[in-house]
Amino acid sequence: MSGEFDIEKLREEVNPVYNTAQSCMQIVAGIGDEDSENLRKKLGFCAFGEDTKEKEVKIPPQILNALMSVIPIFKSLVESRFFASNKYFTESGAKNVVDLPCGYTARGVKLAKSGLKFYGFDLPAVIDAMKPAVKEAIGDNENIIYHEVDATNYASLRKALEGAKGELHITTEGLLMYLTQSEIETVFGNIRKLLLEFGGKWVTVDNELDLAQTKALTAALAGMPPELVANLGNIGGGSMAKTTLENNIFFDKDREKAKKFVSDMGFDLELVSMKKYLPDPIVSLKDLPKELAEKAAEAFGEVNFWVMTPKPGTVEEFTCKEDNFNADVKLSDDILNVALTGRLDTITSPGLLALYKDAEAKGKITSICVDMKELEYISSAGLRVLMIMRKALDDGNNFSIVNMNDQVREIFETTGFDTIFC
Repeated sequence: MSGEFDIEKLREEVNPVYNTAQSCMQIVAGIGDEDSENLRKKLGFCAFGEDTKEKEVKIPPQILNALMSVIPIFKSLVESRFFASNKYFTESGAKNVVDLPCGYTARGVKLAKSGLKFYGFDLPAVIDAMKPAVKEAIGDNENIIYHEVDATNYASLRKALEGAKGELHITTEGLLMYLTQSEIETVFGNIRKLLLEFGGKWVTVDNELDLAQTKALTAALAGMPPELVANLGNIGGGSMAKTTLENNIFFDKDREKAKKFVSDMGFDLELVSMKKYLPDPIVSLKDLPKELAEKAAEAFGEVNFWVMTPKPGTVEEFTCKEDNFNADVKLSDDILNVALTGRLDTITSPGLLALYKDAEAKGKITSICVDMKELEYISSAGLRVLMIMRKALDDGNNFSIVNMNDQVREIFETTGFDTIFC
């Protein structure tokens, strides 16, 4: 049945953000960024605007003239966000940057060249394209890792960070405006869990940059007939995903409500001016009249990075030590992190189960991550304990195993448990 459909087209229909991501990288490539242009060619994307030419879209002259003022504003937003964020990370002392979603941009290439570890997370269609394209562009590079994830699924995020060491700097550039309120709350919770475990910060400009773009667009469209402004949204509307800002507190025009939401979600907030990180000049504004370009640049200069660090959570620690086995269990809020060392067998499995019961008695557990980096062996008794822990979760997909070595993986495969846990 699946052979009757183009899976790539189905993915884009379900997730129209793919088209937006493609447009963003085409814009950066189009202003002369060599890394982005090289990657664009490897991905096989046309230059920005070429697809519209190929379709011979007929645009009334009056609307075309309006677009000549509007399009540079959109392009300058993408340009400013991309380069300012990159500069912030390279100057902030970050070691590990998690780009969620990474889209098709050359950020990983640029940050890896600067010596940072880059984790590019996105949906399958993007990752399937980026892995071979980046490898073709710069060869094998241990500082760039791509992994498919769902930002609303904590287990997929945690598994994608298998082997990560040190603090994380997470950016959610171009993601949050497409989420409903319930989804954004889930993402806030997931990122908080990651930062409580690894340490680090969450950095975004999206909720302020959107307001700056609105300010710049208002200046660009000043004096134009209302019906003309309304028609602009219908030109090429299928290429950009629609946002859900009207349902999203994080993007509320009342900044105090947005700040309160951040605090309520368990984060401390620091506002860092984006002005000193902006590209100079902003190339996308060069085709605008000087006065309008200055107003747009001024609007972007008023933007702040929202730098969020998790407030300390409630942490409970449990340890089980035997001659050839050790289990360290940490309950941070509602997530249980388990690190196993040695042999989890008939003798030692009850000890792990007892630790789990102790943790469970402290409160509801919604996610479990088991680190098996130091585990040498697991018996059927140990596997049964893992099954007990997994079944206790409301959603079994929130149970993840990381850093499994080949010896233990072979046991999982032999017993068939790999189809359940891996």
